[in-house]
Amino acid sequence: GFTCAAVSEMEAERLQELARVMKEKNVKLGGDQLSCLVKMVTLHGIPKDLDNYPKDLLLFLSPSDYAATGSCRQYFTNIGKANLDVLQRESPQRKQLLQEALACLKIPGARVNEENAEILGHLVCDLGAEYIRSSGGSLVKQLRQCDSFLPDQEEAVRSVISSGNTTFGPPAAWSAFTLNELSGLIPVFGHSILQKIPKNALTVWLRNFAQDSALSREQLATVVEELLPTRHKRADGCPPGKEVTEMVLNDDLMPIYYTPEELHACLKNVSLENHLSQILTYPFSVEQLAVLKRVLDEMYPDGYPQRLLPNLSTLLFFITPEDITKWKITSADTLAALLENQPSDAQASAIIGRYVGLGNALNATALNAIGMKYICLLNETELNTIDSDSLKPVSLNVSACSQITKDILYLKAKRAFSAQRNVPAYYELIQPYLGGAPAVDLQALSKDNVNMNISTFVALRRDSLMSLTIPEVWGLLGINFRDLRKWQNKSPIREWVQKQKQMDLDNLHTGLTGGTQEGYMNIVTPKFQPPSSASLGAVAMTLHLLPALLISLLMTLVLS
Repeated sequence: GFTCAAVSEMEAERLQELARVMKEKNVKLGGDQLSCLVKMVTLHGIPKDLDNYPKDLLLFLSPSDYAATGSCRQYFTNIGKANLDVLQRESPQRKQLLQEALACLKIPGARVNEENAEILGHLVCDLGAEYIRSSGGSLVKQLRQCDSFLPDQEEAVRSVISSGNTTFGPPAAWSAFTLNELSGLIPVFGHSILQKIPKNALTVWLRNFAQDSALSREQLATVVEELLPTRHKRADGCPPGKEVTEMVLNDDLMPIYYTPEELHACLKNVSLENHLSQILTYPFSVEQLAVLKRVLDEMYPDGYPQRLLPNLSTLLFFITPEDITKWKITSADTLAALLENQPSDAQASAIIGRYVGLGNALNATALNAIGMKYICLLNETELNTIDSDSLKPVSLNVSACSQITKDILYLKAKRAFSAQRNVPAYYELIQPYLGGAPAVDLQALSKDNVNMNISTFVALRRDSLMSLTIPEVWGLLGINFRDLRKWQNKSPIREWVQKQKQMDLDNLHTGLTGGTQEGYMNIVTPKFQPPSSASLGAVAMTLHLLPALLISLLMTLVLS
């Protein structure tokens, strides 16, 4: 709940105390929160005890800022343990941090030893492919902790692992214990490495270790595919000994017992309803999942019953908009269960449309289910059915939506929170919807010391933003006003700056440039309608007389 607006009146010492408590309680803050906190904590100078503040705060400071606390080596040891994901992948800030870390650790080439890899920590995940290849097995320990890789990084990881020149040896010699040590890299391995691992090791790992790994069902399914025969024999019936019993349905290794054809044959006349939610957590391959969907279609040709819809989970991938038209989605809870499985935009739009089409209201439960991910899919008709009070308990972000969506939801949110207009909490409630605010409302807000962050400011309605004066923008941004300089060459800040007098910008001492110089004025080129053929003659006559008119004017000025 920490925001700049909420602590704008707090004294500096009290604010620093709050930040220290955040570290003690291991509070997780987002990028905007950290950016705000670091500005307020350092308002009267850099504290000399930065180790007592949240590690993530250091992401918004530099080694020189940390100098009074410790060495650059100590600074990057802390950075390596921080949550790098608060900075966007490939962002200038993250790239600069990595370059400064390599300089601090005096790593001249592309080879990083284990000691330096330990210090770099999560920053290892940003090292380029040339570093991964050159460093060999030195980086494997840290690479296991990375959530994702760029394509060239993945190729480099596969190259290092396939070489066998690591402490883990070649994949053909791995055991289930080895695989468990490297489980964080399994999504990168691909078929080229997985096929070399002994099948017994894969089976034992799936049985004994997979449940405790951080891998998703889809990632585990890639391991299952390696254990299935590459050629599938056509199954005329369920093979002897492969009948689907209660014991089989409760076995999370069920996928490795059946080829897709066998699965279809053995599930005939087996009721999946009571086990569907459970078995869909098993790591079935894509082909096997398609079979499960086919089995359900055969069981329910007129559409799945509503009681089954909340349990579809991974089968949603195979659901078509035509399938959805057969469903009876009559409760907001069912809508929430379906959208929780993160269907595609086309599927989500069809699901929401079906729900609304059956006469159901977009109440708070439904809006919470739609959430930030799908709110922009609502059409104008659907948006207008939302009751303003339904927005009160809901948290939405409409910054990526169309302007008409922003405008409609802003008016509804303004009505919903009108009772709080004169209390500090109002800004936090209305902030997600400000992309639809008219200029007059922003001007009123500029008097409330809200410390709007720059990401909210640049997403404001363009016509509203362009009509704001320097004092009004200062009033809105407060402590974040200096962030305008980082955006001064980007739209819409560039255009807003161009409308201001450079002299007025200079008086702010923020380094903003690009305003109108004294003695000049910005001219907006008017858009004329093409002249009709009837008026072309008059235009030609005017142009013909123009030189004579100018000469006459000059003679008058000279003689006067």
